[in-house]
Amino acid sequence: MNATIITIGDEILIGQTIDTNSAWIGNFLESNGIHVNQMVSISDSLNQIVETITESFKSVDLILMTGGLGPTKDDVTKHSLCDYFDDKLVFNQVVFDSINTYFAKRQRTVNSYTKLQAYLPSKCEVITNHKGTAPGMWFNEYGKILVSMPGVPHEMKDMMPTVLEKIKATHDLIEIVHKTVYTRGIIESHLAELISDWENSLPKEIKLAYLPSVSSLMLRFTARGNDRFFLENLIEQNITSLKQLIGSYYSPVQKRLSEEVVGELLQEKNQTISLAESCTGGNLSKMITSVSGSSNYYKGGLVAYSTSIKTKILGVRGQTISEHGVVSEQVVREMATSCKRLFQSDYAIATSGLASRDDVDGVRGGTICFAIAMPEKVVSKTLVLNTSRQINIERASNKVLNLLIQLLS
Repeated sequence: MNATIITIGDEILIGQTIDTNSAWIGNFLESNGIHVNQMVSISDSLNQIVETITESFKSVDLILMTGGLGPTKDDVTKHSLCDYFDDKLVFNQVVFDSINTYFAKRQRTVNSYTKLQAYLPSKCEVITNHKGTAPGMWFNEYGKILVSMPGVPHEMKDMMPTVLEKIKATHDLIEIVHKTVYTRGIIESHLAELISDWENSLPKEIKLAYLPSVSSLMLRFTARGNDRFFLENLIEQNITSLKQLIGSYYSPVQKRLSEEVVGELLQEKNQTISLAESCTGGNLSKMITSVSGSSNYYKGGLVAYSTSIKTKILGVRGQTISEHGVVSEQVVREMATSCKRLFQSDYAIATSGLASRDDVDGVRGGTICFAIAMPEKVVSKTLVLNTSRQINIERASNKVLNLLIQLLS
């Protein structure tokens, strides 16, 4: 079964309201064997709604709509549905009684506008709204299903299990299995080249998608068929062969955020970490402490933004700075070594660089150096990034955490 999701409201189109409904519905449908072909946001216009329904039903069997079911004059969804289904609005006493009960519990009075919500297309089946006043509407004509629900997210979500049961009563749904694999330390194009032959030999039941992010590169496996057990085993078999192929690029902890992986690895080893940050300005500390339980392995951090703090507190030698510059691997190596000693941690990370794109004193903008002091040695690297200040900080932070992950693995 294929579906289109339609969200209605000018407030979505002008960016006043973010459409979270489509994402939630899409995930819910996909998890239950219904493939979403399209998501569309349209204006509160009778003609626009009718045209979108007409076009959508040319390629799908199911339309799920949210929005435009309020008691005010700008809510035209019900009128649009009457126009499309050649229907008319009729008063529904059961719905009106439900609205009265809902208002009575909240010590409010039903007025003429609220009563309008009890007028529904005569051809629809009512889907009870347990969380609000606007009922959902179910239409099933010529094997095509249209469901119209309120735009209020918690009201829509409460209706969806009922909608799913009604769909299952009339349609046999396939099994759809998703599995995401997290890789680190390799960019999308290089990974695609590395696994090209393996990807070309994937079974026809499996579709692979590349999902890059700042912290990791995800591979999403999707398999469709009638036997869930078979599909799950098929994906796992191919993940096993993938792991052998990509080696250390396979993340040792299968979580999206690098800081989560670092935390889990440090706790496994019963080891600790501290930070001496300059150009990242505390961003690494923020990332690491955002993880629940980080107090078990995070000793503390210092934002050594000025050169004087680097020398006076961290003990970076003036000769090192004069010979190599404050943005250098030599400086961050001394920062990390001193930080590890000051905080008495097993590992320490230090950063120094130019987060912005502007060149300073002969140093290219976007140049960021970092070092990781380990129990037995110090590792350092230099990055040259070319995006905005904030994105450079985020990328550098994730680069250093991903290197730490490799060292901890």
